[in-house]
Amino acid sequence: MKKILFLLFWSTILFAQKNTSLPRSTPEAEGVSSEGILNFLDAASKSKHEFHSFMLIRHGKVVAESWWNPYRSDLKHTMYSVSKSFTATAVGFAVSEKKLSVEDNVISFFPNDLPINISPYLAELKVKDLLSMSVGHAKENQGIIVSDNWVKEFLSTPIVNQPGSKFLYNSGATYMLSAIVQKVTGQKIIDYLQPRLFAPLGIENIDWEISPNNINTGGWGLRVKTEDMAKFGQLFLQKGTWKGKQILPASWVEEATSMKIMQNPTATQAQKDSSDWIQGYCYQMWRCRNNGYRADGANGQFIIVLPEKDAVIITTAEAPDMQSEINLIWKHILPALNDKKLPTNAKKQAELKQRIASLALLFETKASASESKFSGKTFGLISKSKSLQTISFDFKNEVLNVTLKTDSVAHTIPFGFGKWVNSETTKFGPYLVAAGKFNRVGLSPFKVAGSYTWQDDKTLELTLRYIESPHTETILCSFDDDRIIVDIKNIFNKNNRKREFFKGVMVNNVANPAKLIVRGDDMGYSHSGNEALIKCFKEGIQTSIEVIVPSPWFPEAVKMLAENPKADVGLHFAITSEWDNVKWRPLTDCPSIRNADGYFYPMLYHNNNYPNQAILDNAWKIEDLEKELVAQIKMALKYIPRLSHISGHMGSTGFTPEVKEMAKRVAKEFNLKMVDVESVKDFGINYIGFDFNKKTTEQRIDGFIAMLDKLEEGKTYVFVEHPGIDNDELRAIHHIGYEDVAQGRQDVTFIFTSDKVKEAIIKNGIQLVSYKDVLK
Repeated sequence: MKKILFLLFWSTILFAQKNTSLPRSTPEAEGVSSEGILNFLDAASKSKHEFHSFMLIRHGKVVAESWWNPYRSDLKHTMYSVSKSFTATAVGFAVSEKKLSVEDNVISFFPNDLPINISPYLAELKVKDLLSMSVGHAKENQGIIVSDNWVKEFLSTPIVNQPGSKFLYNSGATYMLSAIVQKVTGQKIIDYLQPRLFAPLGIENIDWEISPNNINTGGWGLRVKTEDMAKFGQLFLQKGTWKGKQILPASWVEEATSMKIMQNPTATQAQKDSSDWIQGYCYQMWRCRNNGYRADGANGQFIIVLPEKDAVIITTAEAPDMQSEINLIWKHILPALNDKKLPTNAKKQAELKQRIASLALLFETKASASESKFSGKTFGLISKSKSLQTISFDFKNEVLNVTLKTDSVAHTIPFGFGKWVNSETTKFGPYLVAAGKFNRVGLSPFKVAGSYTWQDDKTLELTLRYIESPHTETILCSFDDDRIIVDIKNIFNKNNRKREFFKGVMVNNVANPAKLIVRGDDMGYSHSGNEALIKCFKEGIQTSIEVIVPSPWFPEAVKMLAENPKADVGLHFAITSEWDNVKWRPLTDCPSIRNADGYFYPMLYHNNNYPNQAILDNAWKIEDLEKELVAQIKMALKYIPRLSHISGHMGSTGFTPEVKEMAKRVAKEFNLKMVDVESVKDFGINYIGFDFNKKTTEQRIDGFIAMLDKLEEGKTYVFVEHPGIDNDELRAIHHIGYEDVAQGRQDVTFIFTSDKVKEAIIKNGIQLVSYKDVLK
């Protein structure tokens, strides 16, 4: 195995710059030792940290700048919490324009989002408490970013300490600052800052994430280039002046960079001497040792300002220990900053220039004869999620194209052998706040660089760098003949033993595969059923869900389906309420389909166990059926507008020819398909099943697989069953002649989520589809 270094396109120090760029100089001309910078670059490359860029500004001039290939100067970079300092600056502009004051009460800006009971501490909370991370929460409310209204969620979080009295790092507080600025200016902060900050500094082509309420996230999500970070730091070093013009009040710079609260008031001097996180907190900036201050972002993004040294230091990185990263700066860069101009050191400057030009991230290359064996192959992946369904490999001319297919899109990404191959992808990479609603919404495709090597003949290693972020994915593919295990590692999960390993099997590529709709019926009949149906969709093979609108758990079903927007949904038209212990009523006043108590009859067809309690035992009227069908459709569309079709519960849409025609006509009026009425004739969908009765769970799974083996190429099939969870609730639901509801429906859930079944589907080359897929 040999180590390969790549030359960086961007040689840096003496490169001609745009007039919007910072001026350039040589280190010694600005009193900086080139040798000290060399020592830093050497230490950085040998450290446990992965540096992506570094920039040193002295006396307003860039004296050193470097990017570790494949990272580049023209790329913006996710800064995480460095964004907070930009948000605070937006507050500074708003304060200078008298649109708000740091003494304003936070609740005054959001009268429509306040909790019913406003606590004294919430009433007391001021803008300056948000700025200084001293809100008073017991802990940061991580639930804010998964809620629909982040402001409301923040204001509902209990404040247990008097505002201003105790430090707690709190990204929600920064979001509130963003929301306040937008409230008083009518603009998102990215737009508000454009003429005030970004345009004067020549900062272009940036983006900033938003929340569900179209407010910039504030505490993270801003992406700018390394030099843009340097400009921001230099603006603060120059007390808000830029090219001779005061664009940010010097008083705000002073206010924003002076200590407001101590993170740990009880820290010993020894602790303070070794930590840059207990020097005091300012307005969305941290005080540092050596009388500096900084903007600070997760995993090693820094803008460090040293007023006494007239210097600004920038790093972007993926660092597991940020204190250790800063220590390298104090050890090597700080001593290199001299008070006076140094004699020209042409030898060291040439060495520095050469070193910078050769900076690259190391990787290993090893070839394998296995490439020809697996090229052109696709593996179906078996997992509890649909985040990755298949992986395919295509090796050609030392470039491997890997296609990763999810439940909704296929991502094809090139990886180079002995080189980086740059491309763009819509595939989300690792991200610290990936759980947030709207995370990365609106961002352009992500720039990536890929390379591959073989650890041995059975283990392929893919390195995928998201070169506009701090993060990298390592994808290990372990082959064993027609099987594969895919392990995707990143900084957030590499030490997590619960990390999911995707097991897979080679796909049987069929020219015209059999298509299978796996349908789960009766959503709404019980909480157990609702949970099982969602589980079978998220973790299993189920592709369509049928909902009973008048059922008791319909409101919960609506909520669950809203949380799973990719699930295909059909109205399961119900005119019966079959269970002894659970009943439901028509939505309409339709006396011919109600029993004496106003409920639906339990049965459709005559049943000796329920004499005179079936629709067909009574004088039903088709106009009542039509009225009820229309009402159920309207109710379903009101709460589930993506409804794609209608099916019949217990045969409700086709028990007589006139009912069939009525049902098809009404469905057409609402632009929906009636799938249970002559499906083969209308849509080419064939019903399939197997003998489910009096079988063990394993026998039922094997029976389902045996059924799959009989599916014919080119045909479309639907399998209909009723998932459930065997618990006390479901054991209470039954009727005479059908007492094993809980066990039977639990077995359906086992079948639909079985790895054995998933593997059989892959091996048979069966294509799972939904009604929506087929009917379109």
